[in-house]
Amino acid sequence: MNAKKLKIYSHHDADGIASAAIAVFVARRLGLDYDVTIRNQLTPQDLQGGEGIYWFNDMGSARLKDMKNVKGIITDHHNPVFPDTHYTENGNNIYQFNPHLEGLDGSISQSGSTTTFLFSSNILPEVSAVSHLPIVGSVGDLHDKKFGKLVDTDREVMLLAKSMKIVEVKEDIRYFGRSSKSVSYMLRFGNEPKIGALYDNPDAVADFLVSHGLDRRSIKTVRWIDLDDGKKEELISDLKGMVEDEGHDPSRIVGEVYELSTEPRSSMVRDIRDFSSLINATSRKGKPDVGIRLCLFERGATMTEAMQLYNDHLESLRRASKTLDDAEGKTVGNVLYYDFGGSLENNITGTIATRIITHKKVPQTSVVMVMANLGPMKKISARISLELSEKIDLSLLFRQVAGGLGGSGGGHRNAAGAIVPLGKEVEFVERVNELLSNR
Repeated sequence: MNAKKLKIYSHHDADGIASAAIAVFVARRLGLDYDVTIRNQLTPQDLQGGEGIYWFNDMGSARLKDMKNVKGIITDHHNPVFPDTHYTENGNNIYQFNPHLEGLDGSISQSGSTTTFLFSSNILPEVSAVSHLPIVGSVGDLHDKKFGKLVDTDREVMLLAKSMKIVEVKEDIRYFGRSSKSVSYMLRFGNEPKIGALYDNPDAVADFLVSHGLDRRSIKTVRWIDLDDGKKEELISDLKGMVEDEGHDPSRIVGEVYELSTEPRSSMVRDIRDFSSLINATSRKGKPDVGIRLCLFERGATMTEAMQLYNDHLESLRRASKTLDDAEGKTVGNVLYYDFGGSLENNITGTIATRIITHKKVPQTSVVMVMANLGPMKKISARISLELSEKIDLSLLFRQVAGGLGGSGGGHRNAAGAIVPLGKEVEFVERVNELLSNR
């Protein structure tokens, strides 16, 4: 790279932060001057080229045709608007690397950070030292959800990190918090799959654990990883039975979990799922640089600040959940939408949409949308079930409808987002529903 400055742009979620950290690692090793910009959405100014080389990570493919006079690269995994690797229209000279161009599904087979890592490995072999970061990004984007493990290209990078003794791979319960939360918290909020008899029912969780010989006073402090293998197997066996009784697949409880080998057993960055949640929180609270530093092995004061941001983020989610409890969703055909206006932080709309489709009884044929104001625009995040995503591509639908209303959209088959001018959101919903009805 022969550039005056490397301008790194990346998405604001865990996959984007991991991608940015890989790009920073490369820039430092190559001795390049660089700056980093983390975005929820690319702005019109971001799409206008300037001095230096632009590197868009975990974003850019959906906005390629809006760029002008940009020289640079895109390492992304969202559905691209341009079906080739080299884009030279509108004064651009952009090379695009995207799994969809190779026939892979970017929503499950290759994350943005995996794409960034693979590109980087061709110019800097030493990038293997951060081969844990694509795993952090992939897990953060739930690429291990469908099969209980990472697959395809994500898996190849994971196996590289494993061979280098950077990560350990275990078969264990896949609920969030197995390393960082108490076992009672883990079971109370476990949702993949959700057990109705236990979910958000602390008394039922306590009774269940006590019936298996755990002390009622200790269940709020002892973690899953503190239990011996025999006790884990006993609990898993009963949990599987409960899941099966409720009509779900019991095998989803157990699968692959990934841990950083060199981190202390009690650390929030030991378990990759915890790590991804932590760096996601730093970004959502406006300090993505803290997450990037964590990715690049800074601990101490950086870890302390990250944990404070994580706790602040949890508090924001608690407030949002209370707002959600009091909110009335509106239904237009197969669309269930919640418009929070200015009462919801616009950088957690996707998180709330995920919570709704995960925790509420939503038909598998529904599109769940969460909206919040974003300046003169309305930000819309949407989720659909994996089953519905096999029939429709939500990202293409959002791109088409938002583009026709003076906005933009994109994402993945089952998770997409859009921004449209304020006042156009109801029309957006109606058009999406109309297209759904015709398919």
